[in-house]
Amino acid sequence: MRPLTTRRIASTVLLTAVLGLLPAGLAEGAGARVERSRSVRALGFDACEAPTVETMQAWRDSPYEVVGIYVAGDNRACKSTRLTSDWVRAVHRQGWDFLPIQVGLQAPCSQSGKPGRIDPARAAQQGIAEADDAVDRGAALGFKPGSALWYDMEAYDNDDADCRTAVLDFVSAWSDRVRERGYVAGYYSSLSSGIADLIGAVDQRSVPDAVWYARWDGHAATTGDGALPDGYWPGRRVHQYTGDVSETHGGKRIAIDRNAVDGPVGVL
Repeated sequence: MRPLTTRRIASTVLLTAVLGLLPAGLAEGAGARVERSRSVRALGFDACEAPTVETMQAWRDSPYEVVGIYVAGDNRACKSTRLTSDWVRAVHRQGWDFLPIQVGLQAPCSQSGKPGRIDPARAAQQGIAEADDAVDRGAALGFKPGSALWYDMEAYDNDDADCRTAVLDFVSAWSDRVRERGYVAGYYSSLSSGIADLIGAVDQRSVPDAVWYARWDGHAATTGDGALPDGYWPGRRVHQYTGDVSETHGGKRIAIDRNAVDGPVGVL
């Protein structure tokens, strides 16, 4: 796969222009109403709590150019109380791009301790409701249509067929609703559970426009490395390659996860 450097490469891409190159499920999953998305190739990080504006300025000396921020979801570990539209504008002026994240309902068989779970009988309905919440909260922070919004589905037991079906029903409905409202549907999960199930469902159902896979292999220079089949989400991937580490830049220390970004981000 293409190597990733710390120099940002940004562009505006027309999602519908690549549909003919994708597997059937991916083509069906990219809605016609999602027209344009800003795409970035750079290193990024995400932190539980949104850092202060001053800390973000200090981190401009770091190798990172993209920050993941938790904008929605009742299962967020941190509520990011300082995260406002003023914060987004100020940090964007510093030169940062954003991966807006929602941590909502989790798999019925989730391996996390997060309490909110998908009800298999209402999975699609719940997916639509969560999508509306993500779009509303993202828009309130200043993210325009065309922005990528990312759903965080923590690792789960995908040997449980009923649980796997509930997750896929939920994610398909969430993705379709995000696209209906003019945004790009991104999906974060473990490579061995949520992403593996998504790959298996590509030819059967609607799927997200972009994937963010957790594989803590320490390989910062790639968003592929054989982890995903060729032709699946090309140029619309994020690789979380290390987690639960701390770094100091400009005298400011943050606990972060590290990401290689080659895909859509927020549009302001």
